[in-house]
Amino acid sequence: MELNEYINTQMTGKIERRGNSPLIPIITAVVGIVILILAYTRHLSETLQTTLLTIGFIATATGLVWAVLCLSKTLWHYYYLPSSSPMRDKTLYLSTEDFRFCTEMLEKGTINTLKTLCPIPSSNSVLHIVYSRDHSIALLQTGRMETSRLEPSSPVVTLTGIEVETLASLLR
Repeated sequence: MELNEYINTQMTGKIERRGNSPLIPIITAVVGIVILILAYTRHLSETLQTTLLTIGFIATATGLVWAVLCLSKTLWHYYYLPSSSPMRDKTLYLSTEDFRFCTEMLEKGTINTLKTLCPIPSSNSVLHIVYSRDHSIALLQTGRMETSRLEPSSPVVTLTGIEVETLASLLR
């Protein structure tokens, strides 16, 4: 079972999927509109007016598209309800040896040696971690990236409390 599917089926009532806040995108769009108004109402040099029009248009368009994506919940995040903490998503790329070691550890449930993993810049072998910002819960799963989709290689392991702190070096 893939990690996101596990969250949707096994973690109901604990982890919720929420849309991102549209506040910053709306502010960006308003700033863009103000810049456009300034560009049209002030007598400015041609170069400055062109620059302001360009910046205003880009800010307005970006803010509006971003706000629509937030309001339609296309841009979202997980939220851990018991501690009222937003969750983050992290993908660590592993060497073949570390991947094999990590998969075995997750299958056995012995996670205290996971802190010895050394992520590498790029690989198709990954450790996918979803964790709360306050480090009260973490969900881990290894897999292989196949055409930008994670094919699971291990079961999902849920860590809580002190167990999550053992992964603190990997979560930075």
